[in-house]
Amino acid sequence: MRMLTMQLLCALLLCYQSVVTLTAATTENGGDVGHHNSTVPKPIILRLYMNTDIRFRYARTAVTSRVSNAANISQEVAFSVVLPDAAFVSGFHMVADGVQYDAYVREREAARQEYTQALRRGRTAGHVALSTRDSQRFAVSVNVEPHKKIDFRLTYEELLGRRLGTYRHVLNLDPGQIVQDLRVTTRISESSNITSLRVPALRTSNEILDDPSEASNPLVIIERPSPESAVVKFWPTEQQQRDLAAEGLQGQLVVEYEVDRTSRPGEVLVSDGYFVHFFAPEHLPPLRKHVIFVLDVSGSMSGRKITQLKEAMSTILSDLNQGDLFSIVPFSSTVQVWDYNATESELRNGRRRLGQIRWGDYGEEEEEQAETLVPTVIATATSDNIEKAKEFVNDLSAIGATNINAALQKALQISRLSTEENSVQKPEPIVIFLTDGQANIHPSDPVSIMSNVRQANTGNSSIFSLALGRHADFTFLQKLSLRNTGFARKIYEASDTALQLRDFYRQVASPLLANVTFTYQPDQVARSTLTRTKFRRIFSGSEVVVAGRQSSEDFTSEVKGQSLSGNSQYSFTPTALPPADTNANASSMERLWAYLTIQQLLEKQDAGTDDVNDYYCCDEADDDGDRNNTDALTLALRYSFVTRLTSLVVVKPNENASSVNTEDASEATAPTAHALPDGIRRQTPYSASALQPRYSFVPPPGGSGRQTHYRPDPMLINHSHVISPGLSTANTLATLSDITWLSPNDTVVSLPTGVNRTVEVLLLATANEINVAYAACTTPGGESGHCRHLKYCVLHLFTNSREQFLEYFCRIDSFLGVCCPDSVRAPENGR
Repeated sequence: MRMLTMQLLCALLLCYQSVVTLTAATTENGGDVGHHNSTVPKPIILRLYMNTDIRFRYARTAVTSRVSNAANISQEVAFSVVLPDAAFVSGFHMVADGVQYDAYVREREAARQEYTQALRRGRTAGHVALSTRDSQRFAVSVNVEPHKKIDFRLTYEELLGRRLGTYRHVLNLDPGQIVQDLRVTTRISESSNITSLRVPALRTSNEILDDPSEASNPLVIIERPSPESAVVKFWPTEQQQRDLAAEGLQGQLVVEYEVDRTSRPGEVLVSDGYFVHFFAPEHLPPLRKHVIFVLDVSGSMSGRKITQLKEAMSTILSDLNQGDLFSIVPFSSTVQVWDYNATESELRNGRRRLGQIRWGDYGEEEEEQAETLVPTVIATATSDNIEKAKEFVNDLSAIGATNINAALQKALQISRLSTEENSVQKPEPIVIFLTDGQANIHPSDPVSIMSNVRQANTGNSSIFSLALGRHADFTFLQKLSLRNTGFARKIYEASDTALQLRDFYRQVASPLLANVTFTYQPDQVARSTLTRTKFRRIFSGSEVVVAGRQSSEDFTSEVKGQSLSGNSQYSFTPTALPPADTNANASSMERLWAYLTIQQLLEKQDAGTDDVNDYYCCDEADDDGDRNNTDALTLALRYSFVTRLTSLVVVKPNENASSVNTEDASEATAPTAHALPDGIRRQTPYSASALQPRYSFVPPPGGSGRQTHYRPDPMLINHSHVISPGLSTANTLATLSDITWLSPNDTVVSLPTGVNRTVEVLLLATANEINVAYAACTTPGGESGHCRHLKYCVLHLFTNSREQFLEYFCRIDSFLGVCCPDSVRAPENGR
C-alpha cells in the first residue's frame, strides 16, 4: 500500500527560523491517522541534516532527513518545517524505493487545476500553497511500507536582515526523538571580516531574555578558515542529545554575527552581471526625532496588558535621546493628549473622558469639537519631563472602546506642530502606534481610516504599528504603516511582552539619515531591474540593500542623505567576486536580486496605493497592482520560488488505488480547505483546544507528546493548506464559541454588509435551522461552495477576524450565512 500526501500548515516568524518535526501515525486497514499503537515501533529518524550556506547575508538552507519504518505494517510519517516569515521555498523532493519525486512550482491557479486533474486520474497529489501574505509551516506526510526508508529534502532561501547591529540566523529543532545522525551546519562567507560570531546555548524558550548575557553552546564547534568566513557545527551525539533532553532536542540554535564597518559604511559587490549594494552607516550622531506614542487603553487592554505597557513605556522613556521631543496620546473611546504643564486635576479629567463615548457614537461632530493643541503637548526629553510622563502613563487605566481614527488624526496634528518649527534641523516625526483590537467607533472601516490618515500626514511622519495579541487587525495595520513609510510588527501576549515592546522601540530609536537616495549611472545599470532606491530613514543598527543587473563593466554609485550635520554623500566602487558555479541555475547574487525584487513587488501590492512609490526606484506613474503581481509571478516561476502567487505541486502515481478512497479524497483535498487534518494539531500554552498561530506543535506518536514552548514569530497567521486524501475535515471546523468577535449569547449580529457598507442586523441560526446547502457560491480562494448557516461552517481563518469573515459572507433571508467550501464536510444538524 502506497500513498503520498502533502500539506502546508501556516506559521510566521520574526527572526530567521526553521523548525523540523518528524512524527508518525499508524495506518492499517484504513485505521485512524494520529493514534499510534504503542506495540508498533515508531519510525526511526536515521539522519537529519540542516545545512545553511550564508553568502553575503543571503541564506540558502537545505533540510534533509531519512526515516525508516521498522514496523511490520505501514505507517504515516510526517516531515514538517516551519519557514521564516520572509523565506521562499525553492525546492522539495523525496526519494522512495530508489525513485526521486521532484516538486515543481506553478502559478497558483494552474497548480490547483493540475492538482484536481491528478486526483481525477486516480493519483494522490500534494498542492502546497502559501497563505495570503506570509510564509508558513511546510508539512509532508507519506505512508511508508514496512521496513522501508523515505528521504526528504526541502530548500528555502532568505535575505538576513540586520537588527540592532547583528545578523541573526535561527533554526528550531524538535525531531521528537533521539536522532542517530544529527548535523546542523552553518557556513558563512562575507566580503568583509567577520568581527563577531556568537552561538548561545540551545534555547528552550523563545521569549526575550532581559539579561542578554548567555553562555556559549558547549557542543558547537566554530571553525574560521579565514577572517571573512566561518563554519558553525552542531553535531551532537545520541548521548549528548539525551543529556539535553531525554525525548529528543527541543529548542533554538542561534547564530549571531557582524561584519567589519570601521573603514566604510557599506559595499557594492558584483558578480555574473548582477550587483548588490549594502549600506549601513555607523558612527553618526542620531537625528533629532519627535516620537509620538499612540497607546490603546481600551477595555481589552485591562489586566496584564496594560501593566506590561506601563513597564515598557518606563524603559522606553528612559531610552529617549537627549534633545528628542516626545508626545503621548492614549486613546479608547476618545483621545487624550498629555500636556506636561497640565495640573493633576486637568489630567484626571482627561482620563475620565477616555471611556465616556459608547461604541459607534464618535463622529465628525465630536472631532470638530476636539480641543485645540497647545505647544506643551510636545515635551523635550529632559529628566523632569520624563518623570512626569512616567507618572502620567502609570495612572492610565483600561476602559472604553477603540477609536483608532481619532487617535491617529490627533497624533498627526501634533506631528505637524513640530515639523512647522523654525529650527534648522527639524525633528524627524515618528508615530509608534500600539493597539490590541479593531476599530469600533465611527469611522471604523479600515479603508476610510487609511485614507483619512494619509490625507492628514502632510508632515510625512513614519507610522510604526504594533499589533498586540491575536485580536488586532494586522492586515490593516500592515497596510497603514506601508502607506506611511513605516512597518508593522506583531507583539505577543506573554511574560516578555514589555521586552518585545522595548526591543521594537530600540530598532527605530536612532535615525541616522533621512531622505536617502541611491544613484547609479543610467548607462551602467539596467534601470528597470533596480530594486528600491529611496528610503525615508535609516536607523542605527539596521541595513538597507539595493540590487540590480549591470549593463556595463564600469560601475559607480552614490548615496545621499540628510544627517545631523547637514547633507551627507557617500561614493562606492564595486568589489568583483569570483564567478559562480557554472552548474548552478543562477548565481547567489542573481537569486538575491530576484528574491529582493519579488519581496518589494509584493510589498507594493500590499500597500495598495501609489503613494509608497516615492520610495521606489523607477517611474511609477502607470504602475498598478496587476503589473506588480505579473512581474512578481514571472520572477517566482523563473527562479522556482513559492510565494503567495505560486504553489508547489507533487504528484506520484498511485500504484494501489484501493488504498485511497477516491470519493473522500476528492472531497477532502480541495486546495483551499481551511481545516486541520486528523493527526496534525496546533496548540499553545494558553489554550490546548484553540487553533492559535503562536506556537506550532505536531504531537509525536502516542497522541500526548510535548508542547513546543517557544514562539516561532511575533505575528498572527492566516491558515491556508491542503487536506490529505482520505482525511476527514468534519471534526476540524471551529464552533460559534470560537469566534472572538461574537459574544457567547448573541442571537443577532451587526455587520457592515449593506449597500456602501452600511450596518445591518442579521440573525444567527439556532437549533431550529437545519444544515442545508443554499445558493451556490465561490470562495475568495476560487473554490466552489454553497451558502450555509454560519454555525455549520465556522472556518478557523475567520474566528479572529471579522474582516476575513466578510470575504465569505452570504445572506440566507434574514440570517447570517457563509460561503462554505464544498470540500469541507459540514457537521450534522445540532452540532
